[in-house]
Amino acid sequence: MTRAPSASMAAKYRAPPSEFAQAMSESALEALIDRVRLAPTSRQAYMRNWAGVYHSDVPTNDGAFSHMDRSVFMPHTIEQVVAIVELAKRRSIPVRAVGRLHSPSDLPFSLGWTIRTDELHGVVRIDAAQHEVCVMAGTYIHAITEALAHHEPAFGFPNLGSISEQTIAGLLSTASHGSGIDFPVLSAHILALDIVCPLNDSTRVVHCSRDEHADLFNASLCGLGATGVIVAVSLSVVPAFRLQQVTEDVPIDVLLGPPPELPASLSSDMLAMEPLSTFLEHPSALGELLASGATLPRRTFPPPARSVDPKFVHPFVPEAPSSPLPQYAAHEVQARIDQLVHSAEHVRFLWSPHAHRVTIDRASRTEAPADPPSMWAQLYERGTRHITQALLWASRLHASLPAPVARAAYALSHARAPRTPRDPSSAPGGLPPVHNRSAIAVRVAEAPAVFNFDCLFPQYTAEYAIPYEYTGAALLALRAWLDHEHAKDDGVRAHFPIEVRFVDADGIWLSPCYGRRTCYIGLVQFRPYGLPVRYRKLFARFDALMRQFDGRPHWAKTHTSYRAELLRRFPHMPDWLRVVARYDPQRVLVNPYVARHLLDEHASCRQSVFRRSKL
Repeated sequence: MTRAPSASMAAKYRAPPSEFAQAMSESALEALIDRVRLAPTSRQAYMRNWAGVYHSDVPTNDGAFSHMDRSVFMPHTIEQVVAIVELAKRRSIPVRAVGRLHSPSDLPFSLGWTIRTDELHGVVRIDAAQHEVCVMAGTYIHAITEALAHHEPAFGFPNLGSISEQTIAGLLSTASHGSGIDFPVLSAHILALDIVCPLNDSTRVVHCSRDEHADLFNASLCGLGATGVIVAVSLSVVPAFRLQQVTEDVPIDVLLGPPPELPASLSSDMLAMEPLSTFLEHPSALGELLASGATLPRRTFPPPARSVDPKFVHPFVPEAPSSPLPQYAAHEVQARIDQLVHSAEHVRFLWSPHAHRVTIDRASRTEAPADPPSMWAQLYERGTRHITQALLWASRLHASLPAPVARAAYALSHARAPRTPRDPSSAPGGLPPVHNRSAIAVRVAEAPAVFNFDCLFPQYTAEYAIPYEYTGAALLALRAWLDHEHAKDDGVRAHFPIEVRFVDADGIWLSPCYGRRTCYIGLVQFRPYGLPVRYRKLFARFDALMRQFDGRPHWAKTHTSYRAELLRRFPHMPDWLRVVARYDPQRVLVNPYVARHLLDEHASCRQSVFRRSKL
């Protein structure tokens, strides 16, 4: 059964004929879009990303850009979006669509016009027989989840990331992910897209899928907003389900083993002279070398295999087998991680480096009834949240405070380990414990409640995707680096948690998981009460370390990867650039982020246009 859209939704969703924009005069287009132009004094005309790091402002003296029309529009229909993009193209004004502005980077911001998708929301139709839902691009993930849950029969996403407070178009434009080694990025579940493209002859809506305009479809599944303005999304869904989650808190040494002692010949002051083979044999040495401030070895990796066709989004189908990656000697650690990752459908690690503890979350589908909500638990979480933010604020006052603050926050939010060893035959939640004296909690809840994770406070964020088989070696190097940093009075201090997640390979051209099973490692620095904290040196060293493991950046987060490096990491990036040039020949959709990172046009980034909070 397919639920038909309401009359108001049908009006929103109705696309104008292909000759619509070409037939309209500039004055007619202006009259059409003027009704959805926001007043400069409107709160919605001022944009600030969730992290509070970037926000829009009107430049006062910025050369040519000081004369740019920087209007903000809030269209209600696809027709209005087409008119906005067409007029921007005729006047050579950059245009950008934004949703929740959740990205911690300047990825959403435009030098010219901005299209807010706040009114382009809602479910167009749900096709129960085909397990398919069509939604407007500005619909929040949580709104889609609620609509699917209230449908008869109920449906849901097969996987979700840490948050649902973002639009479906924003989520797919950066190939956002959840966790589960057999589950791809969320973009892989998209079936079709309606995209407003500023083509040379006329701006029009292009419908694309695996079988229709497959190159545009693949490029837009991680398109960074540069392939067109997405206005509608069709995606596959599954019958609603519950998850049983087993949460276990263990010392990090249980997962990684005790910190290895390097041979005497590998003293930190001599490491920089060692050949690459030394670091392959002792991955922890990379962390020690990084903490010393020395330059890490220069790495090259075999080129990734190319996908056989853009329509093969998932599973990944290569033209030819890829060359094997150089191997690190971390086999025992990788074997323990591999056993955990495959012990449940959805597994993630939350590591608090100051507390030397890691929380292992494992969840699988279950038919058991959901646990009743606990008012006491909710009140405790709220109280803990306020105390944690106050402690984080205090930790800004001195470099010695982040470590005790992190340990205190961990103790507040995690159960204490049992005093006596657990019965070896016990299996809480049906899973053998990782440690016999670990704190374990088991809960059953609807899937979105388990998938989503409280991100706590605004934050600076960096996240890299590395080959899954490098997980153990990367975590060993990361532990060695942070332990050395924390031991130094002037060392960098990482907040908590370091999030480690696992994702299947896909064939999406710019997906960080392209062509390989992937481990994501994310680092955060919280901004208590929106205040700045030190993060630049920490993130720069983290970037350098992740490059040792063939890391690809999460597009929505802080990174320092540019065109030359990205061309080596993504074999289809030239194809992506050709699609962008074909569907946006006048480059009206290119913003400073895209120009800076993918086109290598650093001069086009005018930081005075996007006001960055003082750090």
